[in-house]
Amino acid sequence: MTGQSMVSSPEAGLLSRVTDWVRRSQSLSETLTTTVTEVGQFLNCDRVKIYQFLPDETGRVVAEWIREQRLPSLLGLTFPADDIPPRAREVFIKTRARSIVNLAERAIGQTGVDPTAPEEIRYRPLDSCHAEYLTAMGVKSSLVMPILQETVLWGLLVVHHAKPQSVAEEQVQALQMVVDLLTVAIAQFNLTDQARAKAERESVLNQICGLLHSLSTIELQAALECTVSAFKGSGGRLWVYAKSLAAELHSPRDPQLPSNCVRLFQFGSQPKMPESAPFALLEEYGAWKERFQSEQDSIWAIANLYKEPMLRNLQPAFRSTNIRGLMIIPLWYRQQLLGYLTVFRDEIETEILWAGRVDPDQRQLYPRQSFEVWKETYQGQIEPWTEIDLEFACAIAQQFTTAIQQYETHQQLQVLNASLELQVQERTARLEQLLQQTSHQAEQLTEALSTLQQTQSQLIQTEKMSSLGQLVAGVAHEINNPVNFIHGNISHLNTYVTDLLSLIDAYQMYYPNPRSEIVEQADEIDLEFLREDFPRTLSSLQVGTDRIRQIVLSLRNFSRLDQAECKAVDIHEGIDNTLLILQHRLSSESKVIKEYGDLPLIECYAGQLNQVFMNLLSNAIDALEETNSQTPQIWITTKLVEPDRVAICIRDNGSGIPENVRSRIFDPFFTTKPIGKGTGMGLAISYEIVVQKHGGTIQCISELNHGTEFWIELPVRQE
Repeated sequence: MTGQSMVSSPEAGLLSRVTDWVRRSQSLSETLTTTVTEVGQFLNCDRVKIYQFLPDETGRVVAEWIREQRLPSLLGLTFPADDIPPRAREVFIKTRARSIVNLAERAIGQTGVDPTAPEEIRYRPLDSCHAEYLTAMGVKSSLVMPILQETVLWGLLVVHHAKPQSVAEEQVQALQMVVDLLTVAIAQFNLTDQARAKAERESVLNQICGLLHSLSTIELQAALECTVSAFKGSGGRLWVYAKSLAAELHSPRDPQLPSNCVRLFQFGSQPKMPESAPFALLEEYGAWKERFQSEQDSIWAIANLYKEPMLRNLQPAFRSTNIRGLMIIPLWYRQQLLGYLTVFRDEIETEILWAGRVDPDQRQLYPRQSFEVWKETYQGQIEPWTEIDLEFACAIAQQFTTAIQQYETHQQLQVLNASLELQVQERTARLEQLLQQTSHQAEQLTEALSTLQQTQSQLIQTEKMSSLGQLVAGVAHEINNPVNFIHGNISHLNTYVTDLLSLIDAYQMYYPNPRSEIVEQADEIDLEFLREDFPRTLSSLQVGTDRIRQIVLSLRNFSRLDQAECKAVDIHEGIDNTLLILQHRLSSESKVIKEYGDLPLIECYAGQLNQVFMNLLSNAIDALEETNSQTPQIWITTKLVEPDRVAICIRDNGSGIPENVRSRIFDPFFTTKPIGKGTGMGLAISYEIVVQKHGGTIQCISELNHGTEFWIELPVRQE
């Protein structure tokens, strides 16, 4: 048993540390960097890198760990797409193959070659080109494992040794679990980034809505500037045809404008029309009329204006600028074209740091001999418009259209007011109603945004807890099998030892004067001590295996993978399992006092309630760690408060919670813990589980310097 524990302990420690980093990291870059560091120290290798595939099929090293500068750094360098050909990528995706190369033996091994034995490593001769490639990189042996996002090859986890080195099967399995954790972490950070980007767009939309609707005058110039900034544009223009705006204008008419009813707002970089141009404004050219003939015509997104045939006559106006991209948004209102909102984007300059200089014509004939950094700069590049850009533009256009039309309506009502007092009152009432509806819509939009953020975070937390639950259950299962084997054989071993000792006693009885060699050997091994100590050793083994089996059972019960639906369970069992898992966090002075009542089985989602107990007990332990109490204690009380309701009380004698904090502890994202230690979602999720999922109640009772008490009430039966 001791030997097996020594083998499994490093792998379990690696998995535990990586899991902790995944839970605490605030960014994907931090997660990847700490993971390669943990893997490098675990394998005692020379380099660990994470290679991410880019949209153009090239790849870049996004995280790297090197031991004592034994190998040159590749961090941030980009590799050509041909370095990992499509056939190799397809194998990684279809079979999730792991690749092991030993340059000394000129052999490469892969899993997934035989469908009947997907985990078996099959070796074949190493291609000479591949061998030269690794030699140029200073690598003698390597291990490559794919990182997938559903059916897409996201990247590779690569391990390099400067000397020939083999990798044990246990290490490969541990690395696979690390890769699985990375897969979940990448998906979670992607979801978080998407939610953050959507929240930023909603915030910008609210800001534009406020400029267009909330003020006494319509702020079209400020709204245009905000729109251009939202799309990271270099400039923009708003061309509007509205009589009300013309009436508002008191300055002399711009001679470039075709009509008194046309207003043009500009911001940032603008095209410069030649003197010989037939029209002074872009919007007067026939391309606009041809492109936008009905309300069904969509946004005109142009990535490169110099490749758009319809803009050939306008290209000279842009020659003196860096503008390359245009997005022209028609402002339609009930089949009436109110104007155009246009956003410009400048050409961009990109710089790529290549891992060595590659000649594409010689790529298949000679492998690269050097991986020194080669910088390549691309000028005049374009940034294409995305589907998200177009969807966001539609939402902004709706705000502009609504605002202009509402302002137009408002001005028309003002004109009618001069002669018709009755109509004044009616129209004013209608306008106030419209403004109230608009304000109400803005409030609903803000509320929906808050709900979306909360739901998104809860989804991420639920997915994380589900993945960790599956991982815990799997690890518990793997530990349970060998422990049961050891536990089952201890009784037989005890019988065998007893029989052997009885046989020795019989020999000593019938042969009291053995040969001198036997006497010397008995003295050398201290036979009498062995006779007394061996039963005690077996008893210790029995106690140890019983303890491990109890911990494994608690882990499996806590994960509750078999109880995703609502079932009748013993609440005390869930609390005890949670306490057993958190036992390592309790100091020797800490004391847990359990006062369990006689409770019936409770219909609930056991896994979710275990999460509530884990959050509350973890917070109680945190409170005890921060207090100076001589006798830190936690009280857990359960009782039947009504025939159909039970109560669970978790109380500590920590420092308590101030009133200004206690009023917000169930708010999403609110936390008083340092950055990296708490997300602010634990109690918010606990509140949702107890109140919304189970129809119960949860209260916090606390006074400063007098501890904290959480009181939970749950119905015995779910309706």
